[in-house]
Amino acid sequence: MLTSMPMLASSIAVSNKILEGKNIESIMYVGNSFFYYNNSLHNHVSSIIKNHTSNKTLRQRSITINGSSLSWHPLEAYLSNKNIGSFTIDTANDNKYMQVKDTSIDAIIFMDCSLCPIHPKTKKEFHKNVAKYAKTIRSRGIEPILFMSWPYKNKPSMITQLREEFFKAANTNNILLIPVGEAFYAFERKYPEINLYIDDFRHPSNEGTYLAASVIFASLFNLEVTGTKGMKGIDADVAHKIHQMADLTVKSFFN
Repeated sequence: MLTSMPMLASSIAVSNKILEGKNIESIMYVGNSFFYYNNSLHNHVSSIIKNHTSNKTLRQRSITINGSSLSWHPLEAYLSNKNIGSFTIDTANDNKYMQVKDTSIDAIIFMDCSLCPIHPKTKKEFHKNVAKYAKTIRSRGIEPILFMSWPYKNKPSMITQLREEFFKAANTNNILLIPVGEAFYAFERKYPEINLYIDDFRHPSNEGTYLAASVIFASLFNLEVTGTKGMKGIDADVAHKIHQMADLTVKSFFN
């Protein structure tokens, strides 16, 4: 059984209050390969929603560039482009083309490159870009949400620097921080036999992506993932451990 997980840095509960009372029904992800590996993070979030008992729904759009930092993405262009999300190929309807009437976005989850928040040459730009993103997103009545990336498998000590910079960025801009990096670090320490990474020690395995998706779900909706049916390709016992760690991380992080 998992018990409480001590956090090694100050709480950012003030940032969590932004989503209180808000109904998030549509999200855009802006990021890089950490998002698109394993058939895309947003699809894993969809699988959790589909298998959860909450009857939640979430429209999702993912825009990624491999190896990208935030500065690579023309966010204003994304938000001004009325064609983005205007149609879908509906898998539930024999893969038919379907026009989408509502293309509104309630929140944007974004991340920088995995080293950008802590590397001496990019750390200042990380903070500058988070502030710029938050301002641009809020100017359109959308919620900005920062995705906390994880330390590399062979460099777990990265967590100390990642905490410092991500917590600073979240508090300075008063935005919700999704604590995926915390979940990875804790899971690696408790279950080293379950690999969250591929062979490069950086990108996520299927299990890693599923853990990230579980933390996103729990953070957005303030609901436990534990008890949810797992997903195809991940052992049921491993999925249960992932659910438990996601719930514990979110509970510890925001309380």
